[in-house]
Amino acid sequence: MGAAASRRSSRRLRLAGLVLGFITALACPAAAAEKVVLQLKWKHAFQFAGYYAALEQGYYQAAGLDVVLKEGGPETKFAAELESGGCEYAVALSSMLLDRAHGRPVVALAAILQHSPEVLLVPAASGINTPHQMAGRTVAVSPDDTPALLAMFKNEGIAAGAVKTVPYQFDIEKMKRRDFDGMGAYSTNEPFLCQEQGLDIHLIQPRDYGVDFYGDCLFTSDHELRKNPRRVKAFLDASLAGWRYAMHHREETISLILSKYEVKISREALRFEADKMAELMFADLIDVGHMNEGRWRHIGDTYVRLGMLPPDYSLKDFLYQRDARESLAWLWWTVGGTSACTLLLTGTVLFLMRVNGRIASAERQARQAQTMVRTILNTIPVGVFWKGRDGGYLGCNRVFADYVGLPAPEQIQGMKGANLPEGWDMNATAGPSDDEVMDEGRPVLLAEHELASPGGGIRHLHASKVPLRDETGATVGLLGVVEDITALKETEAHQARLKERLHEAQKYESLQRLTNGVCHHFNNILQSVIGYAELARMQLAQQPLLRRHMDGVLSESQRAAALNRMLLTSIGHGHHKMGPVELAPFLEASLPALRASLPERHTLRWLGGTEATTLQADEQSLSQLLVNLVTNASEALDEAAGDIQLHQGRIACDAAYLQEPYLDPPPPPGEYAFIDVIDRGCGMPGDVLKTVFDPFFSTKFPGRGLGLTSALGIVKSHGGAIKINSLPGKGTTVRVLLPLGSAK
Repeated sequence: MGAAASRRSSRRLRLAGLVLGFITALACPAAAAEKVVLQLKWKHAFQFAGYYAALEQGYYQAAGLDVVLKEGGPETKFAAELESGGCEYAVALSSMLLDRAHGRPVVALAAILQHSPEVLLVPAASGINTPHQMAGRTVAVSPDDTPALLAMFKNEGIAAGAVKTVPYQFDIEKMKRRDFDGMGAYSTNEPFLCQEQGLDIHLIQPRDYGVDFYGDCLFTSDHELRKNPRRVKAFLDASLAGWRYAMHHREETISLILSKYEVKISREALRFEADKMAELMFADLIDVGHMNEGRWRHIGDTYVRLGMLPPDYSLKDFLYQRDARESLAWLWWTVGGTSACTLLLTGTVLFLMRVNGRIASAERQARQAQTMVRTILNTIPVGVFWKGRDGGYLGCNRVFADYVGLPAPEQIQGMKGANLPEGWDMNATAGPSDDEVMDEGRPVLLAEHELASPGGGIRHLHASKVPLRDETGATVGLLGVVEDITALKETEAHQARLKERLHEAQKYESLQRLTNGVCHHFNNILQSVIGYAELARMQLAQQPLLRRHMDGVLSESQRAAALNRMLLTSIGHGHHKMGPVELAPFLEASLPALRASLPERHTLRWLGGTEATTLQADEQSLSQLLVNLVTNASEALDEAAGDIQLHQGRIACDAAYLQEPYLDPPPPPGEYAFIDVIDRGCGMPGDVLKTVFDPFFSTKFPGRGLGLTSALGIVKSHGGAIKINSLPGKGTTVRVLLPLGSAK
């Protein structure tokens, strides 16, 4: 607004105040000012600037009123205050409709804010951009003070218990510590406080998701309206005049607040609040205090969906009816004896009000239509954008703005594809270009893209583009729709992993059953062979040659029994004698035997271990495990000379670290002892690693391949895990993880 316009507006407001005072003085020249109490919703702030201005400019005094302002707080019950006579008027939310339905005699006089300032405030670093992302998270909110947020979650199909709520508290430090993920807030002041304390935030606004309530409404009681109808009208008129003055003289009003009302916030914070309130009031387009029954019906229907109002609720006697004709008739009789100048001035004011009302009504209808279109666009759960014939962006909805990293959809206007993150213009990809879509009418339907998100990570998208035509059928641009299918892709990948794990589990289960049955039958036969061989050996004491042959039979039978035990161990059915084992001393004591099993060209180096690492284990099985792993490492070195390193320590493992396809179910997270066997041999490619634990699989020669299978069985029976890190030409590290404490 220019300086001249501001001065003209100021003169009009002062003139209106003088006229109001003059008329009131004529009507009741000797009447004493009537004392009334206005209950504010919160502590003193620009949120109540209109009432301060009405006091300071004498509008209340001219109306014959002595108005006392009473601060509110989280404990204030506005309906109870009105009903009990603690105040005659109150500033509260549209949720007072619920109190009316519950029998409280409250009446709505005016809506100061055409849109509620209620928002969901989340840290920008959280990556939360939509209400759906709050599922499973915690929000600090007061159900009585932030009904729009609850309605937003309901509209988006989020179950009542999906979002955990905790009592409201404006605590930025707790927000930074992630004690809660978001909080209900007012867009008029709390974002500035976050900015002052260095917290970057994102606002999720309910009206972008089909929930559009009034904010900071002015209420009175049935008793006050019946007993003092003219006082109610005089108070309302003076209050709205104060609001018009305050919004046209913001700096003056801010200075008034700082000097008279002992606020604890800065001038900059009050300026921020004033600017944000102006955006929500639409004072340049809509009469201050305007409200209509249809909008209140929308609010009531929203409460019905939340289960907070019965379907048969009524607005009867809830909305104050400002009968302009009756009021003008009363004014006519009041000023009937005044001078012709006063009559002329009154007629002029009435004429201007009528013209202004018609203009405001037309603008209001256009604004409501635009708001509805914008609400629908921002409620659609897919990205939508539209371009002109020159390829420049004309607009987009909030979802697409979030995709490309823009704080608000309006910022895309005038941008070209080069201004967006790489690939997001979707013009230089396979298929028809934007020009071909517009010139030839060739649509692009569900083209799949994989793009880097500005916020980090990869998004999988389906993009469609069609020509945008006007009512004559001429192509005026391009309309695009982008759907995020990342969650679908992740679900498909997860299902593939589950299928792979199921396949592995079925394979090992079948193998275990087969191996277990064969081993037990073979063991029974073997025991008979050994028994008969022992008996025959005792009968051959005088025949040394035959006795030596029988000794050979017994020796090979024992080897067969050992192989049988190894097979049972490989499927986790071995017999173990568990006991406490100090791991580092045990490994050191095993070194001589391990070194003796290696060829001379290979050296076993002990890298040390962690003291006081005790676990429950079978020492014989651990020895067999070490022999298998060291032998496997030696075979990887083949004919080349080299070192095999042995290392022991402790590590804390989370669930992700313990996930391996051959461990189903995986061991629980916790602290584990680890044994690393490291070689610098030939290494293994990825396809070999997938089958390395299969029985009798070997990269060397047939007839071998139970080493790692047996090792896996030993580790499983001890409640542990094995992880292998191998690269062709670089070598292999086999890490055995064993739980500390009792074995599973």
